[in-house]
Amino acid sequence: MLQFYVKCVIKDPLISTYSVILESTDGNYLIPIPVGPFEAEAIYAHLSSLYRPRPMTYDFVNNILKGLGDVKIVGMYIDVYNKGVYEAKLAIDHSGNIIKIDCRPSDGIAVTIRADAPIYIDEDIAKKNNCVSKNCLSTMERILLEQLIMDQEMRYL
Repeated sequence: MLQFYVKCVIKDPLISTYSVILESTDGNYLIPIPVGPFEAEAIYAHLSSLYRPRPMTYDFVNNILKGLGDVKIVGMYIDVYNKGVYEAKLAIDHSGNIIKIDCRPSDGIAVTIRADAPIYIDEDIAKKNNCVSKNCLSTMERILLEQLIMDQEMRYL
């Protein structure tokens, strides 16, 4: 498993779809994960430290888990890519027992980042064509890709 973090949330301006861009901690991979508009907003709001007067859904979920006491989110794992769909599991430690719960990657990301827990992607999935290997890009292509991500992040959310 490779560890990833959320680099940004972007919106495709032509078709109004959202993606969360995950980058491997070693800097070699960028993986776009399609998400819905509500999940995109929840992830972006947390990353941007936007103040909300009341807890949003993912904050509420984390508050429930914290309130239970001996429960901790230990990470999210994307371990299946099937017919264009990523499948994920949220790993929770309950009294020393690790429980893996099936979830949509978008929900898992929104919960995981609030718990400051790691995101992991199976290495085979990261190496397939459904991701971008930054090692294959020229210096100019890297600069253009980074600029596109920065422009998208600032302009559309």
